[in-house]
Amino acid sequence: MEDDQETRGMRRFLSGGKIGICKLITFLVWVVNFIFTCADIYIYYGMLKEHMDCWHCLFRSYMIIALAINVLLVPLLILGLIFIYLHFSREIRIYATVLFVATWLQMMLSILFAQQYQTVGDVLRIWRNRKSLEFFESRCQCCGVLGPDDYKLGGLVIPLSCYKDLSGMDEDLFQSGCSTQSMKHSFPIIQVISFIVQYVLVICLKVFLYILIRSGTPRRSMRSERRSIGSLNP
Repeated sequence: MEDDQETRGMRRFLSGGKIGICKLITFLVWVVNFIFTCADIYIYYGMLKEHMDCWHCLFRSYMIIALAINVLLVPLLILGLIFIYLHFSREIRIYATVLFVATWLQMMLSILFAQQYQTVGDVLRIWRNRKSLEFFESRCQCCGVLGPDDYKLGGLVIPLSCYKDLSGMDEDLFQSGCSTQSMKHSFPIIQVISFIVQYVLVICLKVFLYILIRSGTPRRSMRSERRSIGSLNP
């Protein structure tokens, strides 16, 4: 009888040690992930500021989505930290799934940002709505949709953004149209590291949940905690 009690006590001790080690590793990965998420927010905000002058540009919309996902990840990560600390197994399972989906979206957006961005769709939309093409003209060194003749045929004055260094001199006039241009952004290395770390966090959560269940620890959840609190309050 005493041997059985000692064996059970040893198993509980070993299980508790595994849970503690796994929790520590998960916390460390969480801290790294939180830092990279904040870095992503800073980077996407800076990129969005650069593209704010682009009227209804598709690329700007992608950046708004990426920024929104990362901003929402901050309270989500904090909530997950609470679930891990309190051993809420049911919530951790749901949380890991939501975090995986968010990570997948981040990965898709990072791949999208790494691609060559064709300007033709945005340029045609801006031109049809009689908005300024200055955003593309100054960055891509182009003029009009197909060339500077677009302004002349429309009876419009060629803007200074069509000239090198805004000189307004004929020899500095850009001849290529903005619809033929493409933009290439720098490879989002920090974003790539960020979603890799986030995937590692999802794996850590799954391992932690597995050890928590195998250890025989009574399963806890927010619902069970509310019930226990309610039973204490007649």
